[in-house]
Amino acid sequence: MIPLTRRQGGRFDVADAGGVAPRRSAAGTPRAAGFTLIEILVGIAVLGLASAAAAVVMRVASDMIGENSLHGKAIARAQEAMEDLRMLPFDDMQSGAGASDDGVIAVHWEVRPNDPEKGMKMVVVSAVWTWKGAPRSYVLKTVYSKVTRR
Repeated sequence: MIPLTRRQGGRFDVADAGGVAPRRSAAGTPRAAGFTLIEILVGIAVLGLASAAAAVVMRVASDMIGENSLHGKAIARAQEAMEDLRMLPFDDMQSGAGASDDGVIAVHWEVRPNDPEKGMKMVVVSAVWTWKGAPRSYVLKTVYSKVTRR
């Protein structure tokens, strides 16, 4: 049990022997335990600001994940188109277009002679999509040569 001592004016106070003295107001009278309305309002305001900042960070992170996902799909689709062209006989390579399975990414490829070298073709594959109204693209370029067997 915590010993109490009598103060002036007949009020009791927690003794100093291991006890915790109650908080006092500016006038020296003991205050009730707990928080004031101002303290609670400040705490709510700080929590609200922290929550708003976290929401902004989450939205930016979510947008980046979505954009990176589309960029990864565009890279994969462009590489697939380049590999499909590589598998064709040299003389059958020609320009064309296609789309991803979901129709979001359009893929175009252009095959043209690689001047001034003969027996070579320049291949340019472009994957194009739109992110939040702005066009995005990924471009692959390579040169294929005609291989003849002897």
